[in-house]
Amino acid sequence: MNRLFVCIALLLGSVTDPLVAQPDPKFDSELNADAFKKEYSGLLDAASFEVKLSKGNVLLLKADKYSQLKLVQRADSLVRLFWDDYRPAVEGLPEDTDGLSVHYILNDNEEPQLRWKKYPQSTTDFTVVDKELVRLKTVQDTLKIRVNKGSQEAEMLLLTNDLTDVPALFDQMREKTAFLFESMEKRTDPKVLDRSPEVYGRYLGNRQVQLANFGSDMLMISPGASIGYIRGNWMTSLDAGFTFYLEKSKLKPTFGYHHQYFFGRDAEGKTQAFQNGFALAGLAFFKKSDSNIIGRKPVVQTGSLTLGYLVHRRGDYYEPNTWRITGGLNLTPNLKVEPEVYFNGTFKNLSPGLRFTVGF
Repeated sequence: MNRLFVCIALLLGSVTDPLVAQPDPKFDSELNADAFKKEYSGLLDAASFEVKLSKGNVLLLKADKYSQLKLVQRADSLVRLFWDDYRPAVEGLPEDTDGLSVHYILNDNEEPQLRWKKYPQSTTDFTVVDKELVRLKTVQDTLKIRVNKGSQEAEMLLLTNDLTDVPALFDQMREKTAFLFESMEKRTDPKVLDRSPEVYGRYLGNRQVQLANFGSDMLMISPGASIGYIRGNWMTSLDAGFTFYLEKSKLKPTFGYHHQYFFGRDAEGKTQAFQNGFALAGLAFFKKSDSNIIGRKPVVQTGSLTLGYLVHRRGDYYEPNTWRITGGLNLTPNLKVEPEVYFNGTFKNLSPGLRFTVGF
């Protein structure tokens, strides 16, 4: 009769995962937050980190705010505390294919609480190794540690192939988790992260991390100067633009003021400046950039689309109630070309124009 062995069949990752590897320059470090939340449906909190460990083991850290996430930043120390207290109990469990769920609760100034639960896998799977019948374990064990300190609370979940493998993961948990936190704080100030309604990070291996946070929304101020040709006249202008860069939204609303200067001569031949001004509102468009930084964001503006209305009129260059539609195309981060159309009323007196703008 063949002997019965238990074999863990969850080695999804590599046996070794380099901790000091060079990141791939083509790697996309922007995390798709919606896909991440869908992958862990109902499990994540507003601030959640995932750390991929070797052999398919996974560490999750979660809290309501980024600052609370620091309670479980040293996940290796928390797991070591559990292991030091309950190692004999874990190693004394019978060898079977049941899954094990352990809930370890650390309350401030109280004795730790512990709850155990075993659950069978839905099917019994076998294979043959060296002519021996091997029973496969296809469910993972879960170690959940909740830390309560004052009014703050955070949790860590270690999804592991077998709870007895925990000691082999201590170094990985410490180094990979530290690298993930450092990467997040290098990109965004911790004070900003703490105000963010959502903060997500993933360590995927080989020092590759993906990050997303929505607390770094900001107001971009864009002054500029331009020269253009409109209705048979050359003009110069000064611009003041403001763009709401909303991290979660693909649409970046913008508004501002465009002040034009037309120059002519009076009957005595003296130079006169005729000033006209438009109030503007519209949308700005951005893309990721490896060479340009706006604020602390690796993005560059690619264009804009605005609608303007004449609010200050001098001379006969425009009729009352004149509107302007402008489409901007950025040639460089500081230079853009702006074709535009002027009209009044219901698209009466249509007049094209063209401007080149230097701005910041």
